[in-house]
Amino acid sequence: MFALFINYNVVSQQYFKINDDAPSFKLWLTDGTKLTNKEIKEKVVIFKFWFTSCMPCLTDIPNLNNLVKEFEKRDDILFIAPALDRKPVIEKLLKVHPFNFQIAYSAMDVSQKFNKQQVYPSYFIINKKGKITYIDSGSKKTDISDLRKAILKALK
Repeated sequence: MFALFINYNVVSQQYFKINDDAPSFKLWLTDGTKLTNKEIKEKVVIFKFWFTSCMPCLTDIPNLNNLVKEFEKRDDILFIAPALDRKPVIEKLLKVHPFNFQIAYSAMDVSQKFNKQQVYPSYFIINKKGKITYIDSGSKKTDISDLRKAILKALK
């Protein structure tokens, strides 16, 4: 009975809810820079967790590129795509499928922090206060218009 209680406690703390603080993270981007919670202060961050051999992860890239273009003049928003793959694999794919998010590579540790179910693609939006304002981890509900509305709400 005691083991069940501990197990329940661990499971109940695994998933984020809206308005939870974003977990701490460190990502290495394909452009050679590093991104942590410190670098995202006062910015809205859209995370898309993915990997290169995930077909659903690839099919929404053109629509996501359009979102990046729509918000390109804003300096208070970051589009980040942590991928599970290593940098050379991602770079090869990007030659065929340009993706205008900033791409992080070998991001399994960060993906496991956010994306507990390890379902891909998964989306998270963090507002300027560091709070999670949007989650789609495995529901397959994300539509670009929903994501756009959530971005606009987070920017307020």
